[in-house]
Amino acid sequence: MTERTESESRKLLRRLRDVLSVSGEGQDRLDRITHLIADSMGTEVCSIYLFRDPETLELCATEGLNKEAVHQTRMKLGEGLVGRVARTGQPVNTADAPSEKGFRYMPETGEELFSSFLGLPIQRVGEKLGVLVVQSKTARQFSEDEIYALDVVAMVVAEMTELGAFTS
Repeated sequence: MTERTESESRKLLRRLRDVLSVSGEGQDRLDRITHLIADSMGTEVCSIYLFRDPETLELCATEGLNKEAVHQTRMKLGEGLVGRVARTGQPVNTADAPSEKGFRYMPETGEELFSSFLGLPIQRVGEKLGVLVVQSKTARQFSEDEIYALDVVAMVVAEMTELGAFTS
C-alpha cells in the first residue's frame, strides 16, 4: 500500500493548476483532468460523473474505464456507489467496492477489474453537481491526505462546471 505524502498532494494541485491554465474545449479539459488525477494518485481509474438532470448522473470523462462508456453510462441518484455519493453528499472510501452495500456493476465501463473506490461529491454552495471517482486494482483505503487533495480538486471542478468550462 502506497501512502501519499503531503508534498505529493501539493504536486497534484500544482499539476492541476498547470493543466487548467491551458485553453481547450470542454471534453478535452475533462479528459486532461481525469488523466492528471489518475497519474498523480497512482490509480488506474479516475472518472467524473455530472448531473444531466436532477435525478440522473452521466459519465462525462474517464481515465481507465472504457472510453466508449463516456456519455453513454448513466445512473439514477442513489444508484450504486456513485449515486450514493451524489445523494448523500458524503465520500465513499472502500478497499473492496464490489462487497460494499449498494455496489452496482456497470458492464459497459469495464470496472469489474477494480477493488478500491473513492468517490467524492462535486458540489458548490450546497448544490450537487456530480461525483469525482478514483479506483484501483489494489485493495486499499485512501488516506486522509489523498481525500483532502481530491476534495479540493472536486471544488475546482465544481466551480468550472458552474462557469460552463466543460461545455463545448
